[in-house]
Amino acid sequence: MQSLQLPQCLGRRIAVSNILDVTLRDGGYLNRWQFSLEESKSILNFLRDQGLSQVEVGFLRTPERSTSPVNGCPKEFLAEIQQLYPEMSLVCMLNPAEDNWQAAVADKLDQISLLRMPCTADLVDKALEIANHLKKQSSHLKISLNLICVSSYSLAEIECLLRTIAPSKNVDIVYLADSRGALYPDQVNAMMALVREICPQSLGFHAHDTLGYAIENSNQAFAQGCDWIDVTLNGFGLAGGNTPLGGYLANHDLQSSGQSIQAEVTDFCQKHLSLRHPDSLTRQRYRLLAGKNIDPVWCDQLLEKYPDTLNEKVEKLPRQNHKNIDSVLDLMIDC
Repeated sequence: MQSLQLPQCLGRRIAVSNILDVTLRDGGYLNRWQFSLEESKSILNFLRDQGLSQVEVGFLRTPERSTSPVNGCPKEFLAEIQQLYPEMSLVCMLNPAEDNWQAAVADKLDQISLLRMPCTADLVDKALEIANHLKKQSSHLKISLNLICVSSYSLAEIECLLRTIAPSKNVDIVYLADSRGALYPDQVNAMMALVREICPQSLGFHAHDTLGYAIENSNQAFAQGCDWIDVTLNGFGLAGGNTPLGGYLANHDLQSSGQSIQAEVTDFCQKHLSLRHPDSLTRQRYRLLAGKNIDPVWCDQLLEKYPDTLNEKVEKLPRQNHKNIDSVLDLMIDC
């Protein structure tokens, strides 16, 4: 297993070593994580050819809740990937709300370089407890706390969460995740400046491209001292998708061959991946929702309530830090 090194890149040009591919995990929302082993290997081969050495290979689940190699990450799968790709650092995600999380990580820590935990405000304390427990079990394991849906919080709320996380010696990386893809570049700039001021840990940023700002937002985050940027092949991911690997490498002139990296990624995805983006109408609706800071994952529920008038109602709503779908539905009653 390759030891994962935490880069220190403030003031330096971004490098491939700052990039973490999350296609197998976030892209899995599009196919319920039903990647075949051969498809997973094709993805890892392609990423290796682009010079990437850090790859998130899926969710850690208990055996009972595992539905595929990448939605469960059984130890046999991790061991095989580790053997085939010894130059890669394997990254996994663990939901701190996971029932029996101890069983989800059992016998897997030796294969993992970085474990990431996605947290809403109510899960931060639990995640810190888990981090403390895991650090006692593994001396090499790096741990990241990923604050998700950060557009739903005010800067004051984010500051409070950061001051809870910052003192922890068991957290190596603090991530901000724009899960809705609703942030604008100036907002990312302000948020990452706040994280850099408060947290001594290495910093990461996970963008979604719902409003089309994923690359620019990632650049803003890096400029503010962020060390880790998440990408996916072709931008595949939940709802509005993620920062596209090809576009990001091209933006920073990091492509590994003379061929256009964007064309290379597109060609690979068409030939070897089962993933497809939502249709254009759905993506337009996701964009409309994100513009009001409404989570695109609520789209189906909102459509069920307002099948013919949803777009009209959304356009009349103010942009707010919506915490849940009920607050949106309450506002729509009067629209």
